Amino acid sequence: MTVSPPVGLRQLITRSDRHPALVVPQPHAVLSYAGLQQALERAAGRLAALGVREGDRVGLVAANGPALIVAFLAIVDSGAAVAPLNPALGVPELTAELADLRVSRLFHDGAATAIAAAAAAGVPACVMSMQDGQLRVDGMAGDPRRAVGDQLAGGLDSLALLLHTSGTTSKPKTVPIRQRNLVASTGAVARTYELAGDDVTMCVMPLFHVHGLVATVMATLSTGGTVVLPRFRPSAFWDEARRYGATWYTAVPTIHARLLTQAQALPAPPDHRLRFARSCSAPLPTVLWQRYEDAIGVPLVEAYGMTEAAHQMTSNPLPPGERRPGTVGRATGIEVAALDDDWRPVPAGEEGEVAVRGPSVVDEYLDNPAATQASFRDGWFRTGDLGMLSADGYLSLVGRLKELINRAGEKISPYEVEDVLLGHPAVAEAAAYPVPDERYGEQVGVVVVLRDAARSRSAGEGGTTPGELIAYCADRLAAFKRPARVTILPEIPKGPTGKIQRRNLAGLVDE
Repeated sequence: MTVSPPVGLRQLITRSDRHPALVVPQPHAVLSYAGLQQALERAAGRLAALGVREGDRVGLVAANGPALIVAFLAIVDSGAAVAPLNPALGVPELTAELADLRVSRLFHDGAATAIAAAAAAGVPACVMSMQDGQLRVDGMAGDPRRAVGDQLAGGLDSLALLLHTSGTTSKPKTVPIRQRNLVASTGAVARTYELAGDDVTMCVMPLFHVHGLVATVMATLSTGGTVVLPRFRPSAFWDEARRYGATWYTAVPTIHARLLTQAQALPAPPDHRLRFARSCSAPLPTVLWQRYEDAIGVPLVEAYGMTEAAHQMTSNPLPPGERRPGTVGRATGIEVAALDDDWRPVPAGEEGEVAVRGPSVVDEYLDNPAATQASFRDGWFRTGDLGMLSADGYLSLVGRLKELINRAGEKISPYEVEDVLLGHPAVAEAAAYPVPDERYGEQVGVVVVLRDAARSRSAGEGGTTPGELIAYCADRLAAFKRPARVTILPEIPKGPTGKIQRRNLAGLVDE
């Protein structure tokens, strides 16, 4: 009996013909699956020549593109772990990340900040680029190192990714994601959305996070589809989606909102081949869901993911399955429960802390035993989200436990307040946060961004005012949930993956 080698992340990519795997619109370049396989084989040789070995930690700082993807896959296949970092970070931030993650080498695309940070952290650095379909590191491509299908280095338990949590409510923690976690999450995404070789996705999420890496890149490549890697510009999205025949894309709600605004500004509805769009990594307002589907004419499917689960945990199904607005769907490849403070499941329909366990869920936080003890037990991971499960398994999120607004003992979900304000025709974005209050402990504060037309009116007479928005909420929310303060801003601060930085709002408004 022949025992098959374990299937690692690279081995999920089985296609090797001339079908396009990666497409870059500007300047136009196409890497076929045959070319991708060859590039990976030669990249493995180059990494070996540089001394990259099993157990190493390699930082990646680069813009979205084939070089980042080929380097990521080749490094993971060597048994080393990749720490992809945001190329928009400044030198002090990047230096701190390199030190905290204890990387042994940095690959970058020539950015001055990466060069300076590597020097400051004392980390050896190499420049990488794609030339003639090959990954070149310090100007050199490698000789083929290993044929596709050979035993992967390190095995499925080897570390593949080191990522920091988003840190929206606390200091970021380091999440060690193993090959088996990534393989499981990739499969869950591909199965949930029935991805196939004729699918084409537009990559609009950054690849230094699991949303972009797993849902966009790996789920597509594992099913033989095509990943288009544009320099994301909302104004060009619908033209590029039509030109490249995109059949789906995945993004955070703020990106969907911007693309909807662009579509509504066109003289006619956008011409496209999309069969669905996916929303994840932040709550999808029901109003946005409805407006998007009305204007674009395709299902907008909400999913729920976290770094600690190598991305996807639940999703609403594609039609004809039942999509329930206001929920993040049902479990995909893992178990989901709502737990009380003693780690016991609460009955269906009651609120508890959302917990997950399964093959995509990591085992711990790296070098942080206190955080590990608080969040992991018997395979379960407590997400920090408050939610409730229906009798048939649909999950509704109430909010981050640390973000709930506590007004005299009444717990208020910021999502509920935001949903109401987004129903106002003048409001483009809204974010609720707690305002300290001597009498009630906390009150509801909200910052809003107005739509362009409303902003213009507000510059003169008859514009939308904070008082008007508070009155709008008074007709739609219980008295204790109504905002005590509304502030109109030109923009709401967000993290690099599009999440609202709610913990920063109070200080921003008080300045």
